[in-house]
Formats: sequence, C-alpha cells, structure tokens
Amino acid sequence: MRTAWLYGEHGRDFVKTVLSRTATGAPMSVVTDQHGQPTWSRDLAVLLARLGHAALSGDAPPGVYHGTASGRTTWFGLAREVLALTRRDPGLIRPTTSAAFPRPAYTVLAHHRWSACGIIAPPPWQESLARALRSGPHLREGGSPRGRGPSTGSTRAARGDG
Repeated sequence: MRTAWLYGEHGRDFVKTVLSRTATGAPMSVVTDQHGQPTWSRDLAVLLARLGHAALSGDAPPGVYHGTASGRTTWFGLAREVLALTRRDPGLIRPTTSAAFPRPAYTVLAHHRWSACGIIAPPPWQESLARALRSGPHLREGGSPRGRGPSTGSTRAARGDG
C-alpha cells in the first residue's frame, strides 16, 4: 500500500499544523507548486479493510495499491480549504514556492487497481477533509485528542512531512 499526504486523529500532520499556526490570525507561507492527494487516515483504514476482504475472497490481485484520496491539490490549496471549512480566513495562507520547502513536485497516485478488485475508489479529498474536520475537536482546533496540545509547527510539519 502506498499512501501520501496523510492526516488524521493521531500524531502530527499538515492539517493540524495549519490550524495551529493560524489560530492567532498569523499568516502562514505554503507552497503552490507541489501537487498531491490529501488522505484522511480513516478513509485509508476503510480501504485497507476492503482490500483485506477482497484478498481473502481471492478477488484482489497481488501488487501495490495506492491508498490516497481521489482528486488532487497543492499544499497551498489544502491549507486554504482547511481554513475555509473551519470558518477562518483563507487569506492567511500566503503563496510560496518549493525553493522554500524542497519536496517532490507531483505525488498524485492512480486508483485503477481498486476497481479491478471491485472496490470503489477513495472519495474526493475535499469530501474527506470536510468529514474529518466535522469528526472531532482534535482536528478542528489543531490539537490532540489526548490533551497534548497543538502541533509544534516545525518546518518539517509545515511542508507536510510530519
């Protein structure tokens, strides 16, 4: 299973970093030239369960499957959508380029293997992000469900590494 741009309830991730860094109204610079598929960990878990069932039934050919949301965006687009969905000002997200945060420019993965084993492709990233942000305060507020507070906001996390 290959995945990318993962976010969810536990650990540090880019969605929590955006919420934490912009909580006081401070702007945040985010790259506009790196493309990928933001993927909610809950959606990935559902895909893994379906794939396991298909494999046990003999309906899933062996090989690598791409566990990412459908569609694509940039880190900039994701950050702005996070703020829009949480009723914050998307204008707090300022554009920058990969010169500031070097990473692969294009990490969009295909989903054709899912339909080959009778599994519906993952939902669009925008739908999953909206569901994730409605699912609990740990994402909406940029904090941890265990009270450890928001992400530290390191440079790694701002790029989406952590």
